[in-house]
Amino acid sequence: MSFNHKLVEAKLALRKIEPGELTNLARDLLEAGFDGPSILHLASLLDPSGWETDLVLSKFMEEAGLKQITHHEAVVRLARDFARRIVAENSDPLSFTRDFLDLWVNSDYSKTLQEAGCLDDRKALADALGQTEAELRDYARQVLLALASENRDDN
Repeated sequence: MSFNHKLVEAKLALRKIEPGELTNLARDLLEAGFDGPSILHLASLLDPSGWETDLVLSKFMEEAGLKQITHHEAVVRLARDFARRIVAENSDPLSFTRDFLDLWVNSDYSKTLQEAGCLDDRKALADALGQTEAELRDYARQVLLALASENRDDN
């Protein structure tokens, strides 16, 4: 199992892990050698409701070594991970400009995500700026590469 603490913390902060996924995560943690009554309890649930998982979530996070992070930190982490995947897979960055706009808005216009968040605007203005699609693609790739290479979760 590849357990990425930072991404799990981000997804939990943004409530992007459904109750059923949380039980699967608990089972994966047990297989990876984590232990604790909350982890065991969540792993044993078959079809949990959000109410059931919410009751033990903070204790589960503590037993799993997960920290509670802010909404802003979570969005920045997800954006960095997304940028890393796009760069690693050599995907077309112009296909994801709206996604980065949404992340930037969701981060409350974080300075860290500003350049990536404005890529959709740059895309719309490329002709007026005299920029070819290839130049814009290169620029977008450089923006995502810079975002992906940052290790901080701030701003």
